[in-house]
Amino acid sequence: MGSTSRWLDVEVGTNEIHLDSLPSNVVVADIHNDNEFKLVVGDFGKPNEGPKIKIFKGAMQMADMLLPDLPLGVVCFYASETSPKSAPLIAVAFSSCVYVYRNLKLFYKYYLPSIELNKSELDVWKQLKDPVNNNEESIILLTKKLSSIPTDVLSRQSLSFLALPMDQKLEYLDTIDEDPKKLQPEISCVTTMKLSSNDKHAVSCLVIGSESGHVYYLDPHTFTQMAMARLSSVKTVPYQMIATGLYNVDFRLTVATRDKAVILLKHGSTEGRHLFSTEEHIVAIEVMTFDNSIMVICCDKTLSSYTKKGKKQWWLSLEHRPVAMCLVPVLHLGVTLTAVALSSGHVYLYDGKIKRDTVFVRAEFNGQAAGVDLGNPSVGQKPWMIPKKSKLFLEQSMRERENATAMYETFQHDLNKLRLKVASTLIEAHTRSDNTLAVGDLESIKLAAETKSVVGLSVLFHLTTSYKVDTPYIKVPLLSPGCKLRFRTKIEEIFSENMNPDILFRSVTGQGGEGSMIKILLLKAGKCRPVLAANVQMPPTDPLLVPYDKMQPSGFKGDDVADF
Repeated sequence: MGSTSRWLDVEVGTNEIHLDSLPSNVVVADIHNDNEFKLVVGDFGKPNEGPKIKIFKGAMQMADMLLPDLPLGVVCFYASETSPKSAPLIAVAFSSCVYVYRNLKLFYKYYLPSIELNKSELDVWKQLKDPVNNNEESIILLTKKLSSIPTDVLSRQSLSFLALPMDQKLEYLDTIDEDPKKLQPEISCVTTMKLSSNDKHAVSCLVIGSESGHVYYLDPHTFTQMAMARLSSVKTVPYQMIATGLYNVDFRLTVATRDKAVILLKHGSTEGRHLFSTEEHIVAIEVMTFDNSIMVICCDKTLSSYTKKGKKQWWLSLEHRPVAMCLVPVLHLGVTLTAVALSSGHVYLYDGKIKRDTVFVRAEFNGQAAGVDLGNPSVGQKPWMIPKKSKLFLEQSMRERENATAMYETFQHDLNKLRLKVASTLIEAHTRSDNTLAVGDLESIKLAAETKSVVGLSVLFHLTTSYKVDTPYIKVPLLSPGCKLRFRTKIEEIFSENMNPDILFRSVTGQGGEGSMIKILLLKAGKCRPVLAANVQMPPTDPLLVPYDKMQPSGFKGDDVADF
């Protein structure tokens, strides 16, 4: 990385850490309520070890828990409102159940509700188990009837029977004594949703998506089903779900499916609404918090943005295949960046469609990562190779720790002063309506005002005793939209008896000052402040056009004509 990078180049002991997982099985959470976030990973594991939940603090593994099956999703959430706050729960989804862990111990098991079997399937199985049909011709005929039933409503027993060749189907029927059991739906994805508050430690409910195209909302206290919704009238399988809002108030559940579509579920709805479809399969989606726009990365190396109603706003091409995406809120800047991880090891940080920064992650692959056992070294004992802190950094850190309160108060004081100054300047500019115009000799004065057939406007000249205006107050007639009016008046410059001839050269000497300034105001009846204002620097009277004998104590008058 370049010398101007914001990131530290840190080497982690990758030789001792071996993970085989998916983005849906990785989460960062404060599982002990000690303000130290840990990395929770659902690891598929090696064939001789089995899947596990592994918890890391930095590069060191703290704990692991054996799982009964491959994990499909891992989430952490709070389920209690007690004080002091209890530790969050870890929910792991696999197959048709969800295991909930509390304090790294199994706390609850939830199974998706089973689905009643198709009556046609039960009738076929009754005929298959009848000894009269225990011949090849009858089995072929009954197999065709069973194949005509949609596979999404068939039980596992029927699917296993259809996959067998003909010579093994008879043996399979001899080993089966019971009818097919109720269909047990499989879990495809899982997420969480805040229940009643957006607080960091607020209670959340589990949201589970199934292979049958249904979404289940679970009560966080009793782990019972609160509601259920269907994504579409046509079967579609959810792939990823993003929840925004509060379940008890109003929420939006944005669901990406395996059919290249994005579906929206709202509060109180029992069936989803199709938002848009993509040309290629969706890798990941995210929903921006400020406008609910949807960011999508696809297999065709594109990053796209859609409005909350499904209209495509923009798209850009990525250099490599995207593998994951998440939101990165930068609180001190008040922005939320979109982090896109690529297969090359790069992580791009986008602000909208503008790339703000890049992080490169070097991944090394060795024999153990490829499945070759090179021994059993101690796990996670190698410390991070973090660069040493400079002397300047240590001094500034110590100063900030010792004077944290004073520095914060000073910053807040300066910030409030800046806000007050900005607000005062804005109010003053708004109320004065003052526009200074610098004009030269023989140039017209132009005041522009947008009106809608108004009356009661007038022009007023505000000047010193050095000038005299023939018509100091001009009443403006009715103004209609698009109408232009021009008024002419005569302005005379009056010299005193002890006039200094240098005043005629004030444009060179700069001795005119405020005495040569004339303010022209556009007034509105009933308002105490002018609608528009202009300051005019009057040019000096040309001395070459006036005879010398006129420049006597008896007085002198020079005429200027103002046209505006």
